Amino acid sequence: MSEQDQQSRTEEATDKRLADARGDGNVPASREVPNFMYLMAALLVIAVLGQTFASHLGSLLVGLLANAGSIHLGNGGDVMLLFDVVGKAAAGVTAPIILAFGAAGVIASVVQNPPVPVAKRVIPDISRLSPSKGLKRIFSLSGLVEFMKLSLRLIVVVVTSVAILMYMWHDFTNSIWNDPSAILALSQKSVVALLTALALLSFTLLIFDLPVAHVLWRRSLRMARQEIKDEQKQMEGDPHMKARRRSIARARTRQRMLKGVPRATIVIANPTHFSVALRYVRSEGGAPRVVAKGQDIIALKIRKIAEENGIPIIEDKALARSLYAKVEVDQMIPVEFYRAIAEILIRLQARRNRQTPVRA
Repeated sequence: MSEQDQQSRTEEATDKRLADARGDGNVPASREVPNFMYLMAALLVIAVLGQTFASHLGSLLVGLLANAGSIHLGNGGDVMLLFDVVGKAAAGVTAPIILAFGAAGVIASVVQNPPVPVAKRVIPDISRLSPSKGLKRIFSLSGLVEFMKLSLRLIVVVVTSVAILMYMWHDFTNSIWNDPSAILALSQKSVVALLTALALLSFTLLIFDLPVAHVLWRRSLRMARQEIKDEQKQMEGDPHMKARRRSIARARTRQRMLKGVPRATIVIANPTHFSVALRYVRSEGGAPRVVAKGQDIIALKIRKIAEENGIPIIEDKALARSLYAKVEVDQMIPVEFYRAIAEILIRLQARRNRQTPVRA
């Protein structure tokens, strides 16, 4: 990417650009998160299991030295037997360390971003071995930030190591007169102090580095105005997007239409394939108006709503099919349907009059 192209990318990345980047495995990540987790794993292993490891290895070494005269290495079987004994002891020591560091790496990755399988990241890419890109990455802003963090960490390691050594110098010099096991305890104490200082430094850097990583990631994904326009055109021209928008529009239209069914005066049905809901109130003026119509499932929904609201349902196959085909929702019926609808309304009115008791 040329410098001119980079300068033209002044617009923030769209949601689609961010989602595509995450899908390709390009996610914001801070190196301080795994560093901190690895330091905590090392601190946990040494502080909790350090004495156990030391005594375990010490017992193994004592056993080997005590039986040195009885160990024979005359053939390959003797060598394999010795490796079996030493290997099992070493595995008992190294297995918790490997598990702790493996768990720390997984936690550091999951905490920053949800795991997403990306096969593209596994496929070898020769362009990643480009020396020019490597030099640009080293001398970039992110490279400068990483160099400063590395320098700060190195300074802290040196200063902390010297401070611990000076503080415990008297104990170290006197340890030669003590039991050898005391040297292991003293070494464990000094290593725990050093790891604690490094963990505190890493946590401090983490607080500042994590938001910076997100800012630099978004900045690297900035887009030019023309790119945003092209993306919008592509999304608008996508047939899947168009079909989805049409589906959503139809669903919303059906919802609005079904809400108008309780206002209907009658429903003409066929008897389950078509349903047309009409509203006619003389005081409102005009001809009967179609407030809802539907076919198959929508027709059954219209009938169900009409039954729940006590709206008369008239089964007339030919009339229902004709109304469905020729009249749209919110339109008055044409003149050709006046006679048929008027006869239905007159019959309904006569039925209501017979059912209404006459008051004295």
